[in-house]
Amino acid sequence: MPTYSIKAIKYCEQSVPGPQMFFQSRWGQWLDVDFYFFVLRRDDGQIILIDTGVCDVEEIQPLVVAGAGKRGRFRMDMATQSIPLLLRQEGVEPADVAYVLLSHLHYDHCSNIKLFPNAKFVVSRRGWHLTLDPPHPALVPDILFPRDVIAYLANEARDRLILIDDEAPAILPGIDAFYVGGHTMCCQAFTVQTNEGLAVFPSDTIFYYQNLELNHPIGLAVDIKQCYTAMERVRSLGGILVPPHDPELLKRYPDGVVAA
Repeated sequence: MPTYSIKAIKYCEQSVPGPQMFFQSRWGQWLDVDFYFFVLRRDDGQIILIDTGVCDVEEIQPLVVAGAGKRGRFRMDMATQSIPLLLRQEGVEPADVAYVLLSHLHYDHCSNIKLFPNAKFVVSRRGWHLTLDPPHPALVPDILFPRDVIAYLANEARDRLILIDDEAPAILPGIDAFYVGGHTMCCQAFTVQTNEGLAVFPSDTIFYYQNLELNHPIGLAVDIKQCYTAMERVRSLGGILVPPHDPELLKRYPDGVVAA
């Protein structure tokens, strides 16, 4: 079975209220959050991304500032931390990317998809339909779910859009996926075979290592029960947890290399 190397690329920082990261807890605290996308290289050289990072930090900034003030601003320098630049520093041109695995359809995870002219985009089938036809509009607020990106996937990129089932083994050789929900209605998790063992990407349904370690769900969620179920599933898998927003990730892997 093919194996993959994994590198976490940090491009942004933010401070957020504690209850956003830990359900009904950490009141009065501000917690640091890092933003990553992940470069996977298969042993035959194929390049795959998990998520795409923020396209334009100033586009999403007003929403953050309105809710949290200056303290909650995204800290991202587009001159030095743009996703195309960070990719090229890894020797990757956007046209080289074969697949983009989208953990969910929030702005910070999908807004750069137009950069990748040859990529196929893997999205949860259930999550896609719930996003297009939500049970309540407030569950898919504008800007957090960028309409231009969703329209691009539905139209210009429709031949490259791959919708997968809730249980999706072998979406690619050595990569499985499963639906988790929780944070959004479209969250899906991925497992990736590496030389160091199985790596588990839980989507934003598990923000921090401590969410799993303490069995304490995230607060920014549409379904807390799904968060608990996701943590049970991830815990049963073991392997290498790759939380999507934890500064601790780069303390454990200072060069960003989660698996070589």
